[in-house]
Amino acid sequence: MCFNPLPCRLYAKFKRTGSVEDDKKAMATATATVVTDGAKQVVDDFFAADPTRSVRRAAEMLGIKRTLLQRIMKELELLPYKIQVTQPLNKDHTQRRFEFAQLMLEKLQTGEIDVKKISFSDAAYFTLDGHLNKQNYRYWGRERPEITVVQSLQPKKFLVWCAISSHGVFGPIFIDGTLSAANYRKFLDEEFIPFHHGHDLVQGHWFMQDGARPHRTADVFEVLNEHFSDRIIGLDYPSHFQGGIEWSPSSPDLNPCDYYLWGYLKSKVWQTSPTNLPELKTAITTAVDTIDSEARSRVMVGFQNRLTAVLVKDGGHFEPLYH
Repeated sequence: MCFNPLPCRLYAKFKRTGSVEDDKKAMATATATVVTDGAKQVVDDFFAADPTRSVRRAAEMLGIKRTLLQRIMKELELLPYKIQVTQPLNKDHTQRRFEFAQLMLEKLQTGEIDVKKISFSDAAYFTLDGHLNKQNYRYWGRERPEITVVQSLQPKKFLVWCAISSHGVFGPIFIDGTLSAANYRKFLDEEFIPFHHGHDLVQGHWFMQDGARPHRTADVFEVLNEHFSDRIIGLDYPSHFQGGIEWSPSSPDLNPCDYYLWGYLKSKVWQTSPTNLPELKTAITTAVDTIDSEARSRVMVGFQNRLTAVLVKDGGHFEPLYH
């Protein structure tokens, strides 16, 4: 239902002719390869009014092919910004982020740590409604928006765990329900660690995990210490064993899974329009396999750049609300 007569008339005319110019003129000039200024204006107005609408749905509402809409959006320089819900940083978190970035950059620059030998891990819920529970949303515009995101609905879902490094993406591991310390240790013990030993990716390599509660039990720390020793980046790990690096709190902007992997997988998965959970799992697995070495290398370079950005911002978020 449309409540504003002018946009309704414009959209109706656009749907008929591909233009908001005079109908006869538009019918004579609008083709599959020619985009009129009027058509551009309609698309520009559409996303100005509804910037979170997907390209697929926008094309349906405007009555044009998705490829044509994408071309118009490219000409309009509309970019897909991913909005991430974050918590405000307190003084302690800001200080710890600064110290983490400073320490990591020092170790990377001296060669004590090779960024190509770090596996970054994380988990996120995937749902059949097309949204990540991590709340990564697209916002189409020419500039980053100052906007927050409301809580999403929770339809059928499952948890996906992955680890990404320069050498590849391990996973996806699918977990029905919530992640517990027991099932986390189980797949570390039975899948992740054996695979990495088999591919010579443990000795001299580092493993990163965030501060999720199941990650920080004595049992989990013990199995990680047994295999990676002090080459662990994780919240609370240094307090249990000598060595290791404390992961900074409230720092999804520093985890490649958060700032790259989940958004990439989502964009690939929903091109296939899965209709049930098995199809969704297949689509995720297929999408993981498309991440090539060049993309992984860029992500690791991005990690180092983000550490520098944290220092520039004195530990603050350098991309407020965004990846």
